[in-house]
Amino acid sequence: MADRIQIRRDTAANWTSANPTLAQAELGLETDTGKLKAGDGSTAWTSLGYYTLGTTGAAMYSDATANFTGDLQKSGVSVPAYGDTTANFTGTLQQGGSNVVLDSDIGSTVQAHDANLTSFIGAVNLPTSDGSASQVLQTDGSGAVTFADAASGGGVSYDPTVGSETFIPTPGNAYGALLGITHYNSYATSSSYAGAARGRDGSASNQAKSNRFLVWSAFRSDAHAQSVGVYRGGLIQTSFSVVPSTGVVTWTTAGNDWQEVWMNNTYSGSPNSTQQFFTIPGSGQIHMNGNIVHTGQSSHQFSCVEWGTDTSGVFQNTSSQVGSGIGLHGENGVRLALPINDSANGYSANTGYDASNSKGSYRIYNINSTVYAPSNAGLSQCLNTTSSTCSKVNMVDQPGIPYPDATHDYPVDMWFYNVSGQWSCQTVNYAGTVSGEINSGFNREFYTYIAFKLMDSDGSSPCVMMYDTQKWSPSKWSAYNVAPTDYTANTQTGSQYYPQYGPSYGGMGGFVATGVQNEFICFHYADQPTYQNGYTPIGLQRFKIDPATGKFTDMYHCPIGRTTKGWNSRVSDSHYMYGLYGDDGNSSTVTHLCVIRNDHSSGRGRWAAQVIGLPAASDWIEIVLG
Repeated sequence: MADRIQIRRDTAANWTSANPTLAQAELGLETDTGKLKAGDGSTAWTSLGYYTLGTTGAAMYSDATANFTGDLQKSGVSVPAYGDTTANFTGTLQQGGSNVVLDSDIGSTVQAHDANLTSFIGAVNLPTSDGSASQVLQTDGSGAVTFADAASGGGVSYDPTVGSETFIPTPGNAYGALLGITHYNSYATSSSYAGAARGRDGSASNQAKSNRFLVWSAFRSDAHAQSVGVYRGGLIQTSFSVVPSTGVVTWTTAGNDWQEVWMNNTYSGSPNSTQQFFTIPGSGQIHMNGNIVHTGQSSHQFSCVEWGTDTSGVFQNTSSQVGSGIGLHGENGVRLALPINDSANGYSANTGYDASNSKGSYRIYNINSTVYAPSNAGLSQCLNTTSSTCSKVNMVDQPGIPYPDATHDYPVDMWFYNVSGQWSCQTVNYAGTVSGEINSGFNREFYTYIAFKLMDSDGSSPCVMMYDTQKWSPSKWSAYNVAPTDYTANTQTGSQYYPQYGPSYGGMGGFVATGVQNEFICFHYADQPTYQNGYTPIGLQRFKIDPATGKFTDMYHCPIGRTTKGWNSRVSDSHYMYGLYGDDGNSSTVTHLCVIRNDHSSGRGRWAAQVIGLPAASDWIEIVLG
């Protein structure tokens, strides 16, 4: 049997604890570390150094490098040396237990380092999910990168699906023939004394998305009727409904295709003069003021008139306030207020001036869906006013944004008036309470304003962003009775973007809420302001409003030519544009546009309506400022 030589051995901890003194050349092994110590006969264990080989021909434990004259091998195969140009392994090369990156990994599982790419990634916030088909990445210039619809290469590519343009059965100048009055022929007085608005229907859960619309026109006897002493003039109204998916427009034929709101049959001239109309979209209730010869009157008087319709758009009831100290006289056109619930109820200001003192004044109308005509609280003078001018703000709704309440008590209607040469504001809230004079938070040089209902930056609080229509200086209202936040530093004239939506009197292109938060579409009717190398053609514009600054963002333009289907006769005529939200009026996003046109040539008063498809993503051209 062969002899077995064993050396002393134990764990490192036990060696340290016992701390023996090894004899000369006696070896001691730490079984858990694999290290050796060699005794000298006098030094205790803990003071001995670990054993190392001699320095000739072998790598020492403490050496920083290991030098060989031959090849280092493993299992008979040479291991690559430092000077080799390649090192081939059948296994995976690791460092610290982690795989070392191979050339084939670059571009697949890892990316090569690039200083520019690293700097870019650190400067932007990329989206966390994919966008919609055909969208592209865009930046806001402040580090936010998002998906957006791709811009078109230019030109007119918009080719919408359209329904048939459907005309009212009887134009205003043919209305008289239906009455059967001898020698009586009617004449539509002026496109400025006419209007259109969203009415009420029975299917939409939110009446602000109703598929019924009202139109009205002033009328009078034509020259021949007047020459033979036959007089009849006043205001007539009718309505139509639409089916967005099919484009079908159906006009109401109740009465003589029109229903008379008010009429005077004794005054020999035209009973109509300047008239302004007010409503909450979807309410089916209208009120107006003007210098008119109302029923039973023999001369022009400042008057207020209100009327209502049912869910079929048929006229139901009217009342009036006529005369000095009672009626009002203001501007032309249609002015809108914001609803306070899905029934399009709320409060709307009728503004103008009172003949008894030539001071800016107003009436607050309560619009209630349970009755057929709005009621009002009487005539009030604007606080501290010093002149006759009083102008109502046009309020643009955004369905789906929370209605006002005690927590979010933003204004539902506003008006401006003169105080010693500067312009002040009063507002009304969801409960019908009128504010005091507010004279800060906006540019007091101007009195014509437009306001948009928005969702604020916190994503839960509604607010109203207001702009003067001269310099487009923004102001944000969060409460009806507190001065707004002044954003006039963000005035948006010059090279900045601001929307155009149509003339004030003869028609109003209108703003359409798309259903994307704080995004709107409008009809751009003029070549100002200038973008795209100095000229922006007539067409649609799409934009968002930043509630934190009042600035317009994500601006796009869709050109419309005279051969574009559905628009060929509207680029110059008076028109109104409304958004449609599905056949039941309950879609969260706009599905079509409804364009209402008033052909007033030769006093026709010939209304027409048409359903028009939206532009495709590729039809929109990004607006480049400068």
